Amino acid sequence: MTSRERFLTALAGGIPDRVPFGDFLFSRNLLKKVLNHTPQLYEADKQVELAGRLGLDCMWIPINGYCGTEEEVHAEGEKYQDEWGVTYVKNGWPIMAQIDTPIKNRADWERYTMPSPAAPHRLRMLADGTKANTHDLAILFGILGPFTMMYWYLMDLETLSLMTYDDPPLVHEMCDAFIQWNLASAQRAVDRGGVDAFIVADDWGGTHALLMSPSHLRKFFVPPFRKLVQGLKSLGKPVIMHNDGRIVDLLDDLVDTGIDGYHPVERAAGMDLSYVKKRYASRLCPIGNVDNKGTMSTATPAGVEAEVKECLAIGMPGGRYILSTDHSIHDGMPHENVMAYIAAGRKHGVYR
Repeated sequence: MTSRERFLTALAGGIPDRVPFGDFLFSRNLLKKVLNHTPQLYEADKQVELAGRLGLDCMWIPINGYCGTEEEVHAEGEKYQDEWGVTYVKNGWPIMAQIDTPIKNRADWERYTMPSPAAPHRLRMLADGTKANTHDLAILFGILGPFTMMYWYLMDLETLSLMTYDDPPLVHEMCDAFIQWNLASAQRAVDRGGVDAFIVADDWGGTHALLMSPSHLRKFFVPPFRKLVQGLKSLGKPVIMHNDGRIVDLLDDLVDTGIDGYHPVERAAGMDLSYVKKRYASRLCPIGNVDNKGTMSTATPAGVEAEVKECLAIGMPGGRYILSTDHSIHDGMPHENVMAYIAAGRKHGVYR
């Protein structure tokens, strides 16, 4: 099987030749070690090359305009705004946290203009990544979901929380506008070609609980998320949700929206891979559960192998599982642990 075939077979519920790998590669150390290259921006062509060299089966390529990523290089500590009007201080790679948001009230929203989905740069990374895809990886086109966009980039969590009481129609209007933006952008990406699946990043949970009450999430964010998922699926592509944290209280609702895969089943937040696998066995492909903050960062290679074997023992039976860390491969991981993780997956993840 090719990497693309392996990944899409598992995502659809089939049994491939081995369990596929799927990870965000957020490590400049790894790029330096493997490709002798240290990027300033997130470079889709180099990321695809790195994934192929490591033996991963997919690669995440975000849309240009994905909040938190840079379109041009800024100096460390420099303050700047992106095309959405979100303000940052350069403090990391490849994704940075905001320090200010453009919408504080209805008046701000009424003056606000979203960027154009048809801007010439919108699919630049997709074009670069697909051109470099000589290993036939599955290309996962990355977009943000409505909750993350609302509480982290267009508004902050405090403002959004107040608006759910002070001006509920504003929350609905903004969500609807962003969903329309996403679907217009997704249509252009599919028309261009090279997209194998969509991955929608929408973090609803912290380490111990949801970031908003289940009732508020069901009222304000499950419906637009469902609209987004169904719109993406109507383009003929499967949809993966990336959702950090402890989200077990809303997982039924999210699965009911029609998502095909759920990443990263965060172990550190108490998400139980066995529970997810059993409860949604015929409906959902779990992706992840190898502890990126603990095991991958602090254990020995033998400890990494043991945790990979544990995840495979739970996830492999019957197919419909993709091996991944429970967030990303990052600079805090020793190189030998990254290599042990990949070697263990290839050794123990074969269907016999």
